[in-house]
Amino acid sequence: MGKSKKGKQRKQFETMVLSRFVLRWEKSVFLKKRKWTELPSDILLVIFQKLGPINVLTKAIRVCRDWLELARSEPVLWRKVDMTCHGKKFGPNYLEDIACIAVNWSAGRLEEFSAEEFGTYDLLKYITDSASNLKCIRLIRSHVEESELEKLIKRWLLLEEIELTRHWCSPELCEAIGLLCPRLKHFRLNELYFGCGSNKKNLIANYIGRTMPNLHSLQLIGSRMTEEGLHAILEGCPQLESLDIRNCDNLTINQRIHSELERIKILRLPNDSTIDYKFHRHVTESSPCWGPCSFCYGSSSDSDSDIDSDTETYFDIKYGHIVFQNYE
Repeated sequence: MGKSKKGKQRKQFETMVLSRFVLRWEKSVFLKKRKWTELPSDILLVIFQKLGPINVLTKAIRVCRDWLELARSEPVLWRKVDMTCHGKKFGPNYLEDIACIAVNWSAGRLEEFSAEEFGTYDLLKYITDSASNLKCIRLIRSHVEESELEKLIKRWLLLEEIELTRHWCSPELCEAIGLLCPRLKHFRLNELYFGCGSNKKNLIANYIGRTMPNLHSLQLIGSRMTEEGLHAILEGCPQLESLDIRNCDNLTINQRIHSELERIKILRLPNDSTIDYKFHRHVTESSPCWGPCSFCYGSSSDSDSDIDSDTETYFDIKYGHIVFQNYE
């Protein structure tokens, strides 16, 4: 009886192993027979939009020539170019290269552009020259100087949204943004690289209240303003519906401020957590300084050296072409 029982167990084990092998073989054959080039273009566009511009330009277009042609021939795919949260997988020069390609492929329809830890005046000028309908700019720790940014703002007349996180921004630049962008509805200034004396903490807040009456949402994470500055904002921005003042340590919500805040629909107070903020890592309370340094920006080793040297593509910024070296 013992031998027959062992024999049954062995047969069951062999059947199980064989069935797994057959399933794996069938799966591999199925994948080999799958023709990804036959996917409908509308489905592919949805997939590309979910992937984001960085993944499309560095991975998806390398699958086949049809995918490359689809990405290059659909300007609607590049209406919003979000190049944030890339995890430092690419150096700033490489990111600028593929950003230029995205701008070229947008065929002048680019409306929103976001960049994190890269971006120069030349890149933003190229975007400004190429996109006449630009409505949103978001710069997180970019490399654009304040004077250069002010030159560009003069041409962003249709701008409705701007974000500067961990960026240089003086009260004068803030005033220029308010005066030169009359359609501005959404404004974000977080953890600015600008140190003000005790008598100038409210300058930016005062300029916001004076020059941005059409604001619907305002985010000032880490601002050094006091109750006086917040009062100026609430008084000068009657359409304000969303206000984020987390990490504003100089603020005390007194009775007057509390009554003024009652009309705000979406409110984040100084002691509220920033963990749900997309760029939380840039606005933590342990921020080491009020200016860019090697600690904030990383060492000089963060360069394009981490790009795969065996990549099959290279980029031509001037024309936005991608040339496949190994295709026949």
